[in-house]
Amino acid sequence: MTVSSVNLSQVWENVREAVKDDLSAPHKTWLDHTVPLLANDDGFVVGVPNKWTLDWLEERLSPQLNAALKQATGSDMAIRLVVNQAAAQDYEAAASGTAPAPREEELLQTALLQDEFEPKYTFDSFVVGESNAFARNAALAVAEQPGLKYNPLFLWGGPGLGKTHLLQAIGAYVARHFPHRKVTYVSSEQFTNDFVGSLRAKTTDSFRKKYRSVDVLLIDDVQFMERKDGVQEQFFNTFNELHNHRKAIVLASDRPPKDINMEERYRSRFAWGLQADIQPPNYVTRLAILQQFVESQQVVFDDDALTYIAERATPNIREMEGAIIRITAYCELLKKSSVDRLCAEQVTCDLFPDCSHRPISIAMIQREVCRYYNISPSEIIGSKRSHSIVFPRQIAMYLSRELTDLSLPKIGSEFGGRDHTTVMHAQDKIKKLMGSDREVFNQVQQLTNIIKQKG
Repeated sequence: MTVSSVNLSQVWENVREAVKDDLSAPHKTWLDHTVPLLANDDGFVVGVPNKWTLDWLEERLSPQLNAALKQATGSDMAIRLVVNQAAAQDYEAAASGTAPAPREEELLQTALLQDEFEPKYTFDSFVVGESNAFARNAALAVAEQPGLKYNPLFLWGGPGLGKTHLLQAIGAYVARHFPHRKVTYVSSEQFTNDFVGSLRAKTTDSFRKKYRSVDVLLIDDVQFMERKDGVQEQFFNTFNELHNHRKAIVLASDRPPKDINMEERYRSRFAWGLQADIQPPNYVTRLAILQQFVESQQVVFDDDALTYIAERATPNIREMEGAIIRITAYCELLKKSSVDRLCAEQVTCDLFPDCSHRPISIAMIQREVCRYYNISPSEIIGSKRSHSIVFPRQIAMYLSRELTDLSLPKIGSEFGGRDHTTVMHAQDKIKKLMGSDREVFNQVQQLTNIIKQKG
């Protein structure tokens, strides 16, 4: 069922009123700043002003909202919430008569853009140094002239060096400056899952249409396609179709094309445009990255503290940011307004061990979190949404992001095939709780120590 644009707002108003009848007065306001965006086969899309609202509605009202929508429409359409502050503001302005209501397609485009591309991943926020300047400049050139410059662009480098940052920066730039062009960012794992799913559901035509009708295709972790002949063939055909129509293709991998285990006819496509590697940042660049990141924190870092982290940290940018986040949370809990070198050493002593350990896996993190909170492995990757399950699941996702080099889509797939936005939401939520709740901070510290000792 598709709700027409004529009654879209009315349907949502009916849903809100039905649910509000069961809410106490203080809780009714959670639904005040929501706006219906679109209804189609993917669900009934609703914009909310921030992640706190999204979190509260999903955890407290999701069953009631879906039940009310079913009653209002007579269908099993599910509600999909997306953070969309601009949509909410436009909706309120339209309701007050101060501005015309925006077209639903425009609201949806803005909502999905915010949902797909992480706001912090922009060209302005990418710290440029000798190790990454070439890759960054090439990515910007592609964003400014999609399909015309360096097509395809192949970015490669080790984990945590900024490949995903540049892919998302390209996508956000094109979507903002060329709103008529369709942009798709996906991991090769998701590409694979979509293809396998289309084979099972016998919807390969829909799969081909989804990936061959885009103007800019951004694929992360291309090396995941190794030894998957069927997927490689499908990618080969998609690549040719897009390239023949001068559509932009940007790929990222943890190694150069020559080291990827694919047939030569596939690898040769990667060399048609430009290959740009990202090398580990040197000390000066690491320090600049840290200085930029701490500007967004509420705690002042002494130069000696940043120097210590820049000297001890690996080139993995996520590890450096994780150290800053942990220190900030520690200081907020103790009401400290600044961080000196001694504080940095004490809080991060287990993050920068002198001896090497075997890599930490998501399976290890899930196992220790399940043991810590006394839940089963099937529950942590399952669909239960009780707080006793959701909270440990979010802790495990946060630790997976902090303690491994895996991408958001890969982490999501290890937790029952969840979307990368779910991992982002969990990461943001636990970060905030660590800064306000001493018990949560202690639990994360304890689990981190346990997992690192097992590593």
